[in-house]
This record gives sequence, C-alpha cells and structure tokens, in this order.
Amino acid sequence: MGLKATTLVPRCCLVSQSRRRIVVGGYDLDMFYITDRILTMSFPLELKKAMYQDPMMQVKEVLERKHGGHYKVYNLCIDQDYDSSHFKTLVERYPFDDNHAPSLQMVNEFCESVHSWLSSDRKNVIFIHCKAGKDRIGLMVSSYLVYKGMLVEEALQLYADKGTRNNIGVMKPSQRRYVNYWQKCLSVSDGFPPKANLPKPSTRELLRIQLSDTKNIESIFFVVSEMQEVTGQRYRSPAGSCRNFCRKIRNGGLGEIEEDEEAQSCLDCNFRETVQVAGDVCATFYEKKIGGRLFYACFNTAFIENNSIQFSIMELDKVGNKGRSIAGPEFRVEFFFGPANPNPNDS
Repeated sequence: MGLKATTLVPRCCLVSQSRRRIVVGGYDLDMFYITDRILTMSFPLELKKAMYQDPMMQVKEVLERKHGGHYKVYNLCIDQDYDSSHFKTLVERYPFDDNHAPSLQMVNEFCESVHSWLSSDRKNVIFIHCKAGKDRIGLMVSSYLVYKGMLVEEALQLYADKGTRNNIGVMKPSQRRYVNYWQKCLSVSDGFPPKANLPKPSTRELLRIQLSDTKNIESIFFVVSEMQEVTGQRYRSPAGSCRNFCRKIRNGGLGEIEEDEEAQSCLDCNFRETVQVAGDVCATFYEKKIGGRLFYACFNTAFIENNSIQFSIMELDKVGNKGRSIAGPEFRVEFFFGPANPNPNDS
C-alpha cells in the first residue's frame, strides 16, 4: 500500500493563514505591501519564541536590505513589546485591544505621525504590525488611506486585495464602523493633509437596552464599558459602567407578560438608576452571568442619532454559533438614550 504524499507547512505559516507572504533573501515571511510605502505583518518574535511567527532578526535583516535607513516601525499590540533598539529605536506604539477599536484620538495621532514620516523623504516607508497581522492593521492602514483621500470602502477593499489571498480584510463590524467614524471627522476643504475635527466628549444617559426577535432564550446578561484614558498612555482601558440582565418584556413593569407575539420575542432592560456613558463604549452580551459570550459592539456616543443606535446580527462582533442560535431573522440590539449633554470636563 503506497504512502499518501503530504505537504509540510512551516509553523510560522499557521499564524499568517490567508495573508499574503513574500520571500526575500531566502526568508519566507508573512510581510506584505499594501502600497509601495506601507508594509505590514504579524508580531515579529525573538528567535527563541518564533515557533509560529516570523523571527525578529529575519524581519530586521529584510527591512535593512530593502529599506535600510528609511523605515519606521509601528507596533499596535497592547500585550507584546520588544527592545526598540532592534529597529534603531524608530518604533512608535499605538496599542489597542485585539478585535476592538482604538480611540479616534489615537487614529488621528497615528495618521499624523505616518504622514510626517512619509513626507519627510520619498524613500521612507512604514512597517506596521499587530499580534496576528490582520484586523488591527487593517483598521489603521485603512484609516490612513482615508486620511489620504480614499473613500472608506475603497480603503478597506485595497487592504483586503493587497493583504490577503482570499480578499477578505477587516471583518469586525466595530472596526469598520470606526473607519467610517474617522472619515466623518475629516475636513479636506483646505487641501492635504486634512483637518481632523474630533468630536467633543458627549455624555448620554442610557435609558434602555432591547433585543428584538430573540428565540430559545429567556434572559441575557450584559456589561457596558467605557474606554477610560490612562495618564501618560495612548492605550485606553475598559471600565465597567453597568451590568444587568435583559429579560422578557412585561406589561408596564407590573409583572403581566404581554400577549403580543412580537413582544414575546423581545428581551428588555429599563434602567431604574441613572447610567451615563461618554465617548468610546463597548457593550458585551453573555448567555449567563459568568461566561458564555454571545457578541459585542463598540460605538462612540458622539455619533448617536435620534437618541438611539441599533445593530443587526451582521453588525455585531464575534458572533458564534450560540449567538446565531438565539437570533431570529429580524433580530437586532437597540440602545435608547436621553438627549446629549456636553461633557462637564470638556473645555
């Protein structure tokens, strides 16, 4: 009986998955060019740790060979760092959590830094990396392309086309949402670079959360968090504003279950105590109080219209099989707010 032929895949390729790779000087790396001046990849590890990702010294050698004296490194990781002397100290950090979105202030600082470096010498390039080399990079690269004048969908598609073999780029709806937020902040009337009109912090009172067209579930636990500034850091850490349950709607709060079929498929939480949120918010929903995350959504209160914001199942992040199993065809999550109030700490 003959042996079946097999193809051995290098362990470093397991992390790159569908991303494009390049071979330089005999090194097979998951680097790829989005444009001729924007180079991206996953986190470059020290050699002793580089079982599944590219060794740092190989990355450094390739950068020196192709762009010596003309590259600057941007690290998007929150949980991984390295000695910046590996890259002649030309390293800047813009850390934010994986699968989430950064503050618009961070996006603005990133775009201004990239523009300053690239415009200082026509040979200059940037090298951007995060842990896995996909969504966080895609968000920031797309934001810079929008800063340069591209439309959001064009920028996201360019990243997908250039950075992946399957033409699938930034997948997290919240990350795509923040690229759209960023475009709304830009004013190009005065030429390039555009002026970023970042929204002032807007405090909103959260009145109610409702999940419509649910099935096979009686209650859902949720946590609403604000992204808080950390003194001296770009990173903003989540701080819980409230946690509670959405349950079956009851008639006027008197305990009588509505007979209406549509109401029977809704889970609802009306806040009896004042809950205020401002700026960047993340709402995470769980099957139970401890564990079993169903999905989440990130948004900024400055972009809420008509005192509410809603998300279909396609607009929520990290929706797994359990999350889909409780969603009917008209499923949506809706947040209701009081009128906008200026942040009292904003000058």
